[in-house]
Amino acid sequence: MTATRILLGQSAGLSGPTAQMSRQLLIGAKVYFDKINKQGGVYGRRIELITRDDKYTASLAAYNTRQLIESEKVFALFGFVGLPTSQAAFPIAAKARIPFFAPMTGGTFLHSTSSRYLFTLRASYADEFAYALHQLSCVGLRKFALVYQRDQYGMAVKHAAESKAKAEAVDLISVDIDADVMNLEPVVDKILAAHSDVVMLLSGNYLISAHIVRALRSRGFLGRFYGSSFVGHKALAEELGDLARGLLVTQVVPFPWRVSMPLVAEYRKNMSEAGYEDLTFSSLEGYIAARVLVEGLQRARRDLTREKLIRALESINARNYNGGGHAINFSQRNHNASSYVDMATMTTGARFLN
Repeated sequence: MTATRILLGQSAGLSGPTAQMSRQLLIGAKVYFDKINKQGGVYGRRIELITRDDKYTASLAAYNTRQLIESEKVFALFGFVGLPTSQAAFPIAAKARIPFFAPMTGGTFLHSTSSRYLFTLRASYADEFAYALHQLSCVGLRKFALVYQRDQYGMAVKHAAESKAKAEAVDLISVDIDADVMNLEPVVDKILAAHSDVVMLLSGNYLISAHIVRALRSRGFLGRFYGSSFVGHKALAEELGDLARGLLVTQVVPFPWRVSMPLVAEYRKNMSEAGYEDLTFSSLEGYIAARVLVEGLQRARRDLTREKLIRALESINARNYNGGGHAINFSQRNHNASSYVDMATMTTGARFLN
């Protein structure tokens, strides 16, 4: 930080399986930061964001984090994408006493970690699964098949989903797949043999999810598909084309096409003015994250320090912050600002219906 700028650092998968989500998150954040900078910044300081590509790889995310802290001397870390990468990066940030703000993951590791330096803005995966299982079981769907990868992210979401399925008293079988997805026949056989009503797609790689949908439909599966917020909504819809119709997804931000919500109307206006007509859940998540961080920077006042930013963020709650209809609640004891979850359905043309 200097008298004229506040430097933020981000490591995200700008290439690899999470590329579209990462790039959309970055677009939304930069649209808001650019808006603030055009207005003179925060007490005369421009906000600059340095982004490094980690290819959704934990070791590279850790390396990027050290470089951002030690070489770039960033003031705070912002918008890391994914559980494995965030889990590798956060301990480095905490040891250096650097705020780690708004990681794009609902992993249990971060949502159950109590740290002065960690602030999350999205619901946990457990919140998503609880919502989805309850909504779907209420319409008579009782048999669920969970498809997950045998990796750090996959195991974390598997445990969260199984816990919520038990609480909801629904039948759930778990089917693991290899990362390369060379042979889907055993997976398809197991799902069909269980007469599953719903297949839960939890991979962070949208291509894997698309392979599974195609394989099951080709074998005559007529049930429903559900994807969590990290399934890559937009990329998956584009990849599947007409096969995406009816696929259910949970979202952890408001519906980007709900123009009646002040926050969404503001987001759409600023995205359009910046030249972006393509609206996504991920860019809205980035926009919200930037908006809340700027509120914290403004509350920390002109004599800015990291400790003052932390205390300022802890003061933000629904009683004193206008979230435009989207509640944000931090406190000294709570650094998980939101448990908001909603559901949408994919239609044709990579569009969504709330």
